[in-house]
Amino acid sequence: MDENETIRTIKSRRAIRDYDTSKDVPDDLVYKVIEAGGFAPSAENQQPWRVIVIRDKKLQEFIGQIAVERTILLFGRATPREELERRLDYIKSKASRERTIDILISGERFEYIKGKPETYGAPVLLVLAVDQTHVGNSQATLRGTGGVYGWSSPRHAVIAGSMMMENMSLAAASLGLGSCVSSVQLDHFDDVGAVSQKLGIPYPHWVPILCLTLGYAKNERTLGPPRQGPEEIAFLNKWGTPFVKEGKK
Repeated sequence: MDENETIRTIKSRRAIRDYDTSKDVPDDLVYKVIEAGGFAPSAENQQPWRVIVIRDKKLQEFIGQIAVERTILLFGRATPREELERRLDYIKSKASRERTIDILISGERFEYIKGKPETYGAPVLLVLAVDQTHVGNSQATLRGTGGVYGWSSPRHAVIAGSMMMENMSLAAASLGLGSCVSSVQLDHFDDVGAVSQKLGIPYPHWVPILCLTLGYAKNERTLGPPRQGPEEIAFLNKWGTPFVKEGKK
């Protein structure tokens, strides 16, 4: 059976980190991306998300610099080079693999978040925050329906927010935009607090969890890392029993 447009979009989406800085992203496209994100599922349709659209270059640089510094700490100091080589062994070209490691340990990999033209930065940065109290407490919820105490936890907001982010990423691809999801600038408690304070996010009630850059790709990216097929990642009925479609046994 031929693949439909949705599946083709999913399979062709790529993380874009080099943007055409001569082309801005109009607000109507940003609106469409966020609108598509809002159609993601959430428990009780609570929609526990808010998105901050950042075009201010000083704010982009602030958030991007955190990502750069955390990457240097994580990959440049805490992770042995041998481990990086193992993780990236799917890159068959040794030169390309070494280049990828170099931009990781130097933090260069996340310069695009800063939005600077000289590093092909993204013109738009979206910051996604979720409401950790949207279910499972006695407060009124976002939709005004009230919560059910003890039956949920903050993880539901994170799950819903993650699905919203995927929707936005795929919507961007369908509109001809490049995008890249990042969290390294929000993986440490200190950084979450700093970003929240800078953007006026009422933390810890609301917590920023993910970022998405938007822009037009500088270069078309057709190749990506290899993906495991269903026969490698899916089981039938219980763990360890391979799921194999009919005709492939």
